[in-house]
Amino acid sequence: MYRRATELQSSKMAAMLTFPVHVRRPELVRPETTTPREFKYLSNIDDQIGVRNHLPFVHLYPPNKSSPAQDPVVMIKEALAKVLVYYYPVAGRLRNSDNGKLVVDCCGEGVAFREADADISTAQLRKMDGGFKPPFPMWDRLLVDDIWGSCSITDSPLLHIQVTRLACGGFVLAYIFNHCICDAYGAYMFITALSEFCLNTDRKAPSTLPSWGREILKPRTPPIPSYPHPEYDVPNHPSKTCTSTDFKRLAQTSIFFSTSNISALKNQLNGPKTSDFTAVAACLWRARTRTSMKPNYVTRFLMPLDTRFRTKPSLPKGYYGNALVFPCVIAKAEEVVGKPLSYAASLISEAKRGVMGDQYRASVLDFIEANERRGICPDGAFAVTDMSRLRFENIDFGWGPALFGGVARAGIGSHPGMFTPLVGYKNEEEGLEGILALVSLPMELVGRFHMEVRKEIDPAALLKPKSAL
Repeated sequence: MYRRATELQSSKMAAMLTFPVHVRRPELVRPETTTPREFKYLSNIDDQIGVRNHLPFVHLYPPNKSSPAQDPVVMIKEALAKVLVYYYPVAGRLRNSDNGKLVVDCCGEGVAFREADADISTAQLRKMDGGFKPPFPMWDRLLVDDIWGSCSITDSPLLHIQVTRLACGGFVLAYIFNHCICDAYGAYMFITALSEFCLNTDRKAPSTLPSWGREILKPRTPPIPSYPHPEYDVPNHPSKTCTSTDFKRLAQTSIFFSTSNISALKNQLNGPKTSDFTAVAACLWRARTRTSMKPNYVTRFLMPLDTRFRTKPSLPKGYYGNALVFPCVIAKAEEVVGKPLSYAASLISEAKRGVMGDQYRASVLDFIEANERRGICPDGAFAVTDMSRLRFENIDFGWGPALFGGVARAGIGSHPGMFTPLVGYKNEEEGLEGILALVSLPMELVGRFHMEVRKEIDPAALLKPKSAL
């Protein structure tokens, strides 16, 4: 029964909804007024090899019943020029500098903007398999300028944004940030400011003023790493630069964890004392290892952690740069899958506790400085990054809350299939709140992976006629 369900699921993924989308030529939107012409320092966290890629996001809005004649394209483009006055480095370009570092040239050349129209309604989109969630149909037309992997890092716009009107009066806002300029929290800050200027065209400034603050994250002289950093181990084989084809060769899928699913996982661990992230991440790690690794392999689990609110020296309130560290757990695949779920969860919890001190972030900055900006080791690596607390769907442009808001797809990062983002999500079909995991892996492994996750949540689930996912 379950095998039949996964076969149907895979066929639905293959036969995804199609519709015409007319996309205009791109234009550059520049700051509304003159901004400083200068070069800005990027921290070692900002421009490390593992962050030289892009972060894609999407918001899907229903029709605006209060102001149906309002054009989201005009509104957002005008607001964008105002926001860029305050976030003027985003209108610049990355340039190569000395010793392999990058800098931001605040040249004011602008961000890339496209308008588009799609002959589809939100009601029709709601009927697609799973409702409003990634992978989205026609994604390559909803964000024509999507960038996979480490392409177009320097001398290119740091933000590409596309606003697509829908036939019903709703719209799709899709955009992609150069990861070196911001992390997910920084993207959330920027788009929140953009929405504020849309809601009030007379607004003089964002409610939270942005702050650069990257100089706070300079390495020590001389650099003195004080922690081991296995996340930056030298790979067994030279790591090649992956192309967009390498990323697109993998299938996109998503798995919804309802609050009851998460509780079922926690009941196998330490109950309410276990965090949602630890429970879900341990489940995904085990399922991924069972699906794609031989028992004698070594697996690396990485968990990007935001240090902006937990480490001193404190970063400014409006800091929108990268503040992520990547603590790493290394274990034998046979132990991860052969021991109980609690074993994987304990490894994750111990790694998190080990990086809570104020010196860990400083050690990361020093290690990158002393080791020629070595990238994250991809050997057997699987990373789960938690964005579930950033409620992108609540950002209001005058159309009310989004039907979906958050990371647009899996396949982020510098290596195909390595990173799985977690986003907060409400299942439209059943009205259930929870967490959505966006996963990228070979198509032939999708059904097996879903089955392994389901087994982790409820080992007896295979005897039931209906999938818990």
